Amino acid sequence: MSHLLARSARCVAALGPGRRLRSGLPGAASPAVTANRDGWELCVGLELHAQVKSVTKAFSPAAVVFGAAPNSNVDPLDAGMPGTLPVLSERMVDAGLVTALALGCTVNQRSFFDRKHYFYADMPAGYQITQQRVPLAQSGKVVLGHGADETSVRVERLHLEHDSGKSIHTLSDRYTLVDLNRCGTGLMEIVTKPDIRSGDQAAEFVQQVMLMLRTLGTCDGNMAEGSLRVDANISVRPAHTEGFGTRCEVKNISGLRFLSKAIEYEASRQRAVLEGGRELLPETRGFDPSSGKTVRIRGKEGETDYRYMPEPDLPPLVLSNEDIAATREAMPELPRETVLRLVAEYDGLTPHDAWVLLFEPGGVEYFEAAASGLDTKHHSRLYHWVTSELYGLLHRDSITVAETTVSAERLGGVVQLVGDDAVSGVAGKQILAAMAEGEPGSAEDIATRLGLVQVSDAAALEAFCREVLTANPAELKLYQDSQNPKYIKFFMGQVLRASKGSANPKRVQHLLAKLLDEASK
Repeated sequence: MSHLLARSARCVAALGPGRRLRSGLPGAASPAVTANRDGWELCVGLELHAQVKSVTKAFSPAAVVFGAAPNSNVDPLDAGMPGTLPVLSERMVDAGLVTALALGCTVNQRSFFDRKHYFYADMPAGYQITQQRVPLAQSGKVVLGHGADETSVRVERLHLEHDSGKSIHTLSDRYTLVDLNRCGTGLMEIVTKPDIRSGDQAAEFVQQVMLMLRTLGTCDGNMAEGSLRVDANISVRPAHTEGFGTRCEVKNISGLRFLSKAIEYEASRQRAVLEGGRELLPETRGFDPSSGKTVRIRGKEGETDYRYMPEPDLPPLVLSNEDIAATREAMPELPRETVLRLVAEYDGLTPHDAWVLLFEPGGVEYFEAAASGLDTKHHSRLYHWVTSELYGLLHRDSITVAETTVSAERLGGVVQLVGDDAVSGVAGKQILAAMAEGEPGSAEDIATRLGLVQVSDAAALEAFCREVLTANPAELKLYQDSQNPKYIKFFMGQVLRASKGSANPKRVQHLLAKLLDEASK
């Protein structure tokens, strides 16, 4: 985003005084996917609250540090002190703009801030600064699936706002504690149309957006730390009908698995209420992971309850055509584009495989670096070694791809040896484990040093096979009489033992079949 920083002087002029510089697996008009269950159709719209990855807050200079001591990063503005004025963070605008473009949204060159009033202890000012009338961007979409399964979820809008603080109810049954460290942190709220038809589809949507945010560097997408939170607006309607049923909102869902479960439970609850002839009330609900159920929090608020009004202390947010074009030009390759490219460039790779590589930070770059020195016929095998063997070591040692001591070139060497039958798959795993433990040298060097290179010479292997058959006449006679394949396995084991594990199993099996056939005639 360096070009955005370079244009800060032009942005300040456009936005007016007070703006400051900040530093800091997966389109149609509506989805083809429908889920008709017992005569009902599920309709879900999502609201994603993505915390802007920034060192300071949306409208104040207070720091953004997860896990800091309670109330240690609070500016007078965040505390709602009289006489304080908001100053818009350029970093939040930059993050919102590039995210909106990545979502395929139309950017409003002139957008406005508003006050959304509600009275909670963790919002001392009594209102939130948001964008209700004219958001930063609108009318985007996210494409899910591939080929015949491809569908899309429409994005209604992306707007900028700030977060509330955090109320802590669990330390006492007599009072609530308030931590304002989070209050004022910049948020991008991404709101979808009610195009989602299942809990799994909702999870897929959030997962793709999470990867997009991480790729752009605008949000770390850490749901466990609350930097990405999801609200689900859920309703059901009779199948093959228009319009929507009564909507209930499930707030602050903190994980993809919980999101899917919350939606499926809430849909079944609503169906049960309607089928029982009872009235379904619009509610705000929460999800209890321990019971797997949604629970009522309060009745659903309407827009009039928030008493929206224009924010008098902030000018309109104005972006020029040059600002938008420069941001679009500097955008990196987006996750779905990466998936389509990987499938086209690497033999045997499926869209699912490509998404798996993307989900591990640095996985795609590692795979491509390893593949650069391999024959194309080994690409599918390389994917298995990266996602199964390497990722297994990373997770065991709690490290990332960037932290591994096994370079992409060295793992590519292991895959080449296994693919060329120079070593067995088991031996390849031993070589990889040795690399992870700090063994120096290439895969070939380590294989030679550890005595793992397979014997593939036909004459040498035939000598091993004939020696074994001669040494085991009783088993040879039993095979000749019964043709039972278990004796082939027995001879295979004896050959591998005689060769101290160095014989190429595939070639041994072929030679044994030939020699046993000759001996049975």
